[in-house]
Amino acid sequence: MQKFLTLVSLGAALLIVACSPDPVDPAVAQEENRAATPDDSLAGDASADGLAAPANAAASEAVQRAAVPLANNGMAWSWDADTRRARYGPASAPQLAIECSSGVLHITRLAPIENAEGTLSFTGNGHAASLPVVAKRSQLGPGSLSTAALRPGDMTNAVARVLAGKGPVNITLGGAPSLVTPPSDIPGRAFAACR
Repeated sequence: MQKFLTLVSLGAALLIVACSPDPVDPAVAQEENRAATPDDSLAGDASADGLAAPANAAASEAVQRAAVPLANNGMAWSWDADTRRARYGPASAPQLAIECSSGVLHITRLAPIENAEGTLSFTGNGHAASLPVVAKRSQLGPGSLSTAALRPGDMTNAVARVLAGKGPVNITLGGAPSLVTPPSDIPGRAFAACR
């Protein structure tokens, strides 16, 4: 009987200790406190609040990249109300033009390319869109430019969605240098002119 009471007492003591919210070992308590308050010198996971790992490291990097201004190298969006044309690039040599003419959207990448046909792709702001383009001789200098002439619809709406966001947009065309455009409301003016 004495052994039984000793075992019951020992079991009750262990049950009470196990149910206690405080750790018994001071080293465990110190480790829990260290885990609850991340070190400010840590990068990645510690800097994105409210996200479960491992996604928070990528989200943190995305926030940091978005905070860095784009190098514009003298390139900017401009609007010509007379021609209803949005242009991106230096004023003297635009790299991209979006124009509404007679109810047709003309989206042109002004850069020489190797092939007569290609795909002009827009990626950014959580969206992506691609347009088939055909190279035409350019009056702006040697080489050709790639253009798409489309009636407003699903394809043009997809491009408008990409350009309408608050982040940069990557524009690619095989054989031509990529463009990264800053956010702007100017491209939306050309799309709106054709609605």
